[in-house]
Amino acid sequence: MAHKTLTISEEAYEALVGLKKEGESFTALIKRITQPLRKKKLSDFVGVLSGEEFDDFEKAALEVRHSPSTRLKRLEL
Repeated sequence: MAHKTLTISEEAYEALVGLKKEGESFTALIKRITQPLRKKKLSDFVGVLSGEEFDDFEKAALEVRHSPSTRLKRLEL
């Protein structure tokens, strides 16, 4: 695996040290804290909602999509 050297401030270094778990490398830490920022594929969300949960979400989404105030806001953009 290739390695890169990064230059960061003392403040940034201390912030990272404060987030590190015991025995965790800086590489693992950076991967862990940046995971939520990475884009996910739409297929990752298939099946997340189902049954009544999906029905409630679909109903709310359709209500918002078709409400007059939503259409007006789109026209204002």
